Order: sequence, then structure tokens, then C-alpha cells
Amino acid sequence: MDLAQVKAEAKMDFVSLVSDLMPAGNPTYLGVIKYPMIKSLLAELGKKTMLKVLFLLVKDFCSSVNVVRNMNQDQMIETAAMLIDECDNFRLEDYAMMFSMAKRGELVKIMDRLDMSVITQMLDEYWKRRNQAALKLEENESLDSLGPSCRIEDALHPLDAKLANSVDTLTGAFGDLKNRLMEWREENKNESKLE
Repeated sequence: MDLAQVKAEAKMDFVSLVSDLMPAGNPTYLGVIKYPMIKSLLAELGKKTMLKVLFLLVKDFCSSVNVVRNMNQDQMIETAAMLIDECDNFRLEDYAMMFSMAKRGELVKIMDRLDMSVITQMLDEYWKRRNQAALKLEENESLDSLGPSCRIEDALHPLDAKLANSVDTLTGAFGDLKNRLMEWREENKNESKLE
């Protein structure tokens, strides 16, 4: 296989991976949590390797967008370094989705140029949307916790649900026993006072 074929195969593999991250073009902001954070990869693989990976993501993005003034190699390397510095709790998959969304024009309007400031605006917009998705999930979980407990039981295996019900019944029986014991003590106190 010649270099052009290898590049084409690699690009198709990358497009397929991004498609898995974004079913029907919708980013799975919270689904990327299962992947390692860039900070972890930095510690494991080193900064130079991660810089190369992010450079390739930036280069792919730049080659996919038609603008009059595109980024040169030095600008792409500096942008990759900025993405490492700004990674916070991001994963490589976050950046892959961000660039895919930007190629579709979903994050910022790209006019006639690409530079670090445009990519910074994309990063800010992506982070905002990702954060909103996390807040929405948090709200939904809070609302779910206020709902009936039967939702939890519905998700349990039948034997676990039976065990949970048994524990509830046992707890209730202990509560009844405690109440009867308290009543018996009161009755015995009253009887001993009468004697």
C-alpha cells in the first residue's frame, strides 16, 4: 500500500471512530467519561507524544476546512500545546467531537481564516455545551431521586428486588417490635408504681 492509501485508510478509521462518538451527529458529551483523561495520558505517554496526537487532530481539522488564511505548521503545534494546557478534564474524544462539530459549523462561524483564537472560541463553546449537558443530567438525577423508589426496584434483578423487599419487611418488623417493647416498658413502669 502506498502512503496515500494508508492516509485514506487512517482517515476512514478516524471518521468511523468519531461517528461512534457522535451517533446521528449528536455528541455524547457524557459518554466520553469512560475514556482516559488527557492528564492521565500525559503522565503515561509523555507530553511530546500527546503534542503529536493533538497536532494531528488540529492538522486534520485545518485540512478539512476551506479558508483563505489557514494555519501553518507552527501555529498548529502552538494550538496543540494550548489544547494540552487547557485540557482540564477533557479526553481526546472531546477534542475529536469538538473538531467534528466545528467542521459542521456548529460551534463558531468560520469566515476566511483559521488561527488559535478561532480554535479557542470553538473550545469555549464546546466546553459550555458539555457543561450544560452535565448540569442537565445532574438535574434529571435530582428529580429522579425525588420520585418513587419503585424505579430502583424495577432496575434490580428479581432476586435482588425480593431481598430488598425482605429487608424492608424485616426492618418494619423490628420497628413494630421496638414499639411493642416500649409499650411493655411503659406498662411495667406504671404497674410497678401501682404496687
